[in-house]
Amino acid sequence: MSILKAAVADTGVPLERLENALNQVSSSGKSKLERDFKEAYPLLEQHLARKMRKKLLMEQFNTAYDHEITLIQFRKLLNAERERRKNEGEEVTCAGCGKPLHLGMDQAAAAAIVEKA
Repeated sequence: MSILKAAVADTGVPLERLENALNQVSSSGKSKLERDFKEAYPLLEQHLARKMRKKLLMEQFNTAYDHEITLIQFRKLLNAERERRKNEGEEVTCAGCGKPLHLGMDQAAAAAIVEKA
């Protein structure tokens, strides 16, 4: 039994209904979308590295996870997940060669300069 339930055990049924309702909210909506996107992110980056269009990826993501996000929302989620992983030091790497799949703007510019030299 949770601490909250133990503290107000005499209220019983209404508290359980509230807890169930809150659990359902946390397993749906925005938090579910963010969890689903976080889970799918490495695969999405792999396909973006293969030059697959974001619109097609978004449509497939919506179908697979039963969401209805727009391309703008997809891009925002993609950029937010890239930023979060960058800040936490997580890199998505190619399963074949081990190279990072997404280079930030500074890294991409530096790589282009090195290649020209």
